[in-house]
Amino acid sequence: MDKDTLERMADIAHVRLDEQEIKQISKELGLLMEHFDKLSEVEIESVLPTVHPITDKNVLREDVVWKSLPIEEVLKNAPDKNDRFFRVPRIIEE
Repeated sequence: MDKDTLERMADIAHVRLDEQEIKQISKELGLLMEHFDKLSEVEIESVLPTVHPITDKNVLREDVVWKSLPIEEVLKNAPDKNDRFFRVPRIIEE
């Protein structure tokens, strides 16, 4: 990538680069662009498009109702309760 393009990109991104950073980033972006060029050489004409690579169907299980503890058992060790509910300190002010 040339210096002018890199400086424009840095300006758009509101990033200040000194000369050393411009040289280093320009070099690294050049290497990155070489990798993209290699990718563009890959032959993909014979590869079929994949709409969804995962072949699993619905893997969710059915809901099952389980017997739960009686409310009295659940609340017996609660430090503060109100009828059938735990009472907790208010954390959000109105």
